[in-house]
Amino acid sequence: MSIENNNEIKARSAENKAVATLAQFFDGGVFTEVNAGFGDQSLAEAVCGYGYVDGMAVCAFCQDVTEADGAMSVAQAKKLTYIYELALKIGAPVVGFYNSKGARLAQGNMLLDALGKLLSLSSKLSGVVPQISVVLGNCVGTTALLAANADFVIRTEDAVIALEPTAKPCCCGAICEKDEAAAIEAAKALVTYLPSNNLALTPSALEVEVNEATDFMSAFDANTTLELWSGSEASSVYFARLEGNVVGVVKTEGKTLEKDDVKKITKFVKFCDAFSIPVVTAVDASGFKCVGGAKKVLSAYSEATAPKIAVITGKAVGAVYLATVGNADASFALEGAVISPVKPEAAAYIMLGDKLSIPVAEQDKLIEEFIGTELSAKNAAQYGFINDCVATADLRARLTSALDILSSKRETALPKKHTTL
Repeated sequence: MSIENNNEIKARSAENKAVATLAQFFDGGVFTEVNAGFGDQSLAEAVCGYGYVDGMAVCAFCQDVTEADGAMSVAQAKKLTYIYELALKIGAPVVGFYNSKGARLAQGNMLLDALGKLLSLSSKLSGVVPQISVVLGNCVGTTALLAANADFVIRTEDAVIALEPTAKPCCCGAICEKDEAAAIEAAKALVTYLPSNNLALTPSALEVEVNEATDFMSAFDANTTLELWSGSEASSVYFARLEGNVVGVVKTEGKTLEKDDVKKITKFVKFCDAFSIPVVTAVDASGFKCVGGAKKVLSAYSEATAPKIAVITGKAVGAVYLATVGNADASFALEGAVISPVKPEAAAYIMLGDKLSIPVAEQDKLIEEFIGTELSAKNAAQYGFINDCVATADLRARLTSALDILSSKRETALPKKHTTL
């Protein structure tokens, strides 16, 4: 183990790309390198160390493609295993920077054995400490499996993540940036929203700037949202802050939830729950594309014991209401919100029956009136299906109050190994 000062790191950064990457990542460019001379040529394959990012202890490693193509080897796998074990002991996040064209195949089964132990350790750390992969170039072979095993994958636009060179690249990135420098900065930003481990609190911001109340997202602190897995028109997920405290935000956008929406929502809710991060869900969706998707989202919200708040911003229809609002600790609705067991128009046709034996123009008016009264959030609140209707201007205060009271929430899950859904 060697402790390097700032001047030494600057000198080595000019010679070693991996050292330069870690220096850019850690506060002040300072970190402590571990196992620098372990194994033949291991220094050329990867650099491992620990330091601080925004004041939080973080363990990290970086492959160096300029030396031996960054190829994974037994020595490198053992170095990485050490850094994972260290992260587990001290309860610190693990951030891996990947840039490798493959593995040293000549090492055969010895390499497979070393990688197997590394992958097993990474899986066991899941839900214990946050794991972030930053793919800065090629990440091919079993190393791609290790990178994809992280909670969040940050990648550059030209990054390739695949098990085989000829296979279709994986598009698993939570964040995609144009170049290496931007990807490293994205990793630093993401760390500021995460707790060190599953027993620690998330970092709190001392300074809070309030948005003008215009919509659901304006309820959160200004300039604090970080979107993950962007690109879908039906849903968005974010980390944000409310009165300086980190929350997970799930926002549906008024459309049917597809396979990709289900995947990112369930993954995000499960991560937040594992690290006790409150989840605030904006509900505005007409349903799910398939029953399998509905089942997965329902399971994720049902299993989560972290504080859960639902805000109906548009339509909460059928299974969407059951999965999100039905499993919430507190539920609110903005003005004009609608709650219905089926699509509102269909519910109106069913419930109005013979009353629709009138001209079409009058039918539309009657249906609109039915939806605005019988299916309104105000009507649902009167029957106790939601806690209250809230004006947009009051939403921030109501969310803050609810999260404050839920901060002492205690909910014990049923004794079992894990869900089978």
